[in-house]
Amino acid sequence: MSASQRLTAAFWIFLGFIVWVFSFRGFLTSRFDLISDATSYYDHTRFFVDNLSRGVYPLWDPFWCHGVSNDFFLRRIGALNPFYLLILSLKLVGIPYTLAYLSSLGAYYWSGAIAFYLLAMRVYQDRFIAYAGYLMLLFSALGTRLFDSYMMLVTVPLIWFFYCLTAFSQTPKKHFFLGMMLSFMILASTYIPFYFLIILGLFLLIFSFIYFDQIPGIFHRWVGFFKENKILVFLSLILLLFSFCPIILFFHDSAHGQMVLPIRHGSAVAGVEHTLTVPHQTLDWGAVEDLFYSYYFSDMRLFKFAVVYVPFFSIIVLAVGLMGRISRRAVFIFLLGLVLFCSIVPHGLPFYDFFYKHLFFLKYFRNLHFFIWFFLIPLFVFLVLEHWHMFTDMMAKNPQRKWVLLAYVLAMHLIVFLFVYCMRDAVPSTYLTVLLSLVFWSLMVLQYLKANAWGFVLLTLTILIQPLEAYYYFSLKAKPHVNRYEYEFSYTSFNLNDAPVDPASVSPAKEALYYASGGYNFIYQNVGNYALAKYLQNKLILVDSLRPQDRQQVNLADLERDFLTVNDTAVVFNDKGSNLKLRGNAPQTSGKAQPIDRNTNGFKLLAFDADHLRLALDLPYEKFLIYNDSYDPYWRVSVNHHQAPLYEVNGAFKGAWIPAGQSVVEFSYGCWWQYAMNILLSICTFIFFLGIIYYALLP
Repeated sequence: MSASQRLTAAFWIFLGFIVWVFSFRGFLTSRFDLISDATSYYDHTRFFVDNLSRGVYPLWDPFWCHGVSNDFFLRRIGALNPFYLLILSLKLVGIPYTLAYLSSLGAYYWSGAIAFYLLAMRVYQDRFIAYAGYLMLLFSALGTRLFDSYMMLVTVPLIWFFYCLTAFSQTPKKHFFLGMMLSFMILASTYIPFYFLIILGLFLLIFSFIYFDQIPGIFHRWVGFFKENKILVFLSLILLLFSFCPIILFFHDSAHGQMVLPIRHGSAVAGVEHTLTVPHQTLDWGAVEDLFYSYYFSDMRLFKFAVVYVPFFSIIVLAVGLMGRISRRAVFIFLLGLVLFCSIVPHGLPFYDFFYKHLFFLKYFRNLHFFIWFFLIPLFVFLVLEHWHMFTDMMAKNPQRKWVLLAYVLAMHLIVFLFVYCMRDAVPSTYLTVLLSLVFWSLMVLQYLKANAWGFVLLTLTILIQPLEAYYYFSLKAKPHVNRYEYEFSYTSFNLNDAPVDPASVSPAKEALYYASGGYNFIYQNVGNYALAKYLQNKLILVDSLRPQDRQQVNLADLERDFLTVNDTAVVFNDKGSNLKLRGNAPQTSGKAQPIDRNTNGFKLLAFDADHLRLALDLPYEKFLIYNDSYDPYWRVSVNHHQAPLYEVNGAFKGAWIPAGQSVVEFSYGCWWQYAMNILLSICTFIFFLGIIYYALLP
């Protein structure tokens, strides 16, 4: 492709993005609210980025359910992704976090659409086809999921992976190899990497079946590259394997009950073998339900979040392409989509039941319909492009039959028009799409339309006329952004005391927590809401004695009474052995615990961040300090710079004995190797990103 053709393509690609930004301007400028999972991802991304800007890698979140390991949220947002450096950079130059986040999210989605364009160019070598695929994907319902879910954090690196895989298989070059490795590392370190691994496994299996004759050539090119770049390949593969370490550690910790996800299990708590396991009976929403739900909103005036949608022009292209000769690539795309779809239907087909029983990782999937958004929508657009290619290939081979092809185009558009008319709920732009498509394909058949400015104008109008109207109605139903999001506060302020709790304002009802430490979830489910709320008013408490109890036989009635009466005793599990110290050296006690506030004599807060709390105490007698933040085996405590025993107290929290006199107490979370692992992997992914740019710009 010449320089002028590249410039023209870049212009139309950028123009399409500008139109997309205009369509979603209310969301991208924070005039409309993020909803559902998008708010959680916004909050935890903010927590991550704000802590990074202060030089803290947050492995603990003290603000979620009274403290919980942040590893779950780091895996959900894909913390190794260099994309977060864009948000951090915008924030550091003074752009408000919300605008930095939303604009970066929009740019990230656009990069995925660009990767799809590049992939289509690799496959078809046709700017018209690639540009049409780019627009159909960009203006599909995938774009709406930026504002209610986290789909793009998987879909974008997935598209980049398959582009780099295809490009590397055709022309092995270093930047394609590094792009493949970087995308793989990002996807491997996510919350549930098995989405990607299942898609990749099916892709390789069906590709080997359909394109068996091309495998020797691809293998020869790969081996040739590996021989020429042994050090690069070796180091990259080592880092790729290393990138699985965070998710392996996460699964290990969750298997030991250090963190729980009660809401995943529904009512099926008994017999759950792993924190992340999803019982089969809770899978009541799959791909079929997603499609039926979307069909209910086929009237674009009702368009809303989570409705599967691709611009209507794609349906017309599918219909037009039916006359073409079926290609091997069309069979491959169709089989890949069909096998994946049948494998993710949890009820009615036998495949999922078999896989659920014999493949361990399928037990970790709760949202099987996410496969539609991660992969099946982009795959559908590729099937549409293949139909386009089949039809234009037939046109090129049969120029003498152009009048027959023109009659076929007219007939197919008439059928589509009648179908739309019979639906009775089509918006005006749908009819206009059919008309413009008829003009477009008629000019294509008659060879009057070229890949020039007028051709791009007509194609752009044909594809975008309906989604522009659909997203207009979509924006009308959006909620204005009024209230602050949950994590819009200072993470450096340590709240010692909450306001007194009014018993009448506390509901006795228990709701399943989404994510919490195992101990806190146990206390939350078994202690009255008012008693727990009253106890947790105070973050730091001093007591004089400990009461040992067996971990398996906690007296919950006594514990709740202690919470209500602010007793001077804390419950400690007796599995610490015979060295368990039960009393301090105070000659007499008041029988009441001593909550610490800003005015407590001898107390001073020295430092606080996500992973640390350092404070000074001056005590007349030895006392036990309770820190009402969830206990976790990775927490450590030091007193006067010497490590001290840390106890799990009151079923969920942590504490340590503090000697009489002046002391500096520091609670710290995590081991050095955890920080080293996460920081090293983040640095490596950034180096990969720089390497891609460097090698791509080399002549």
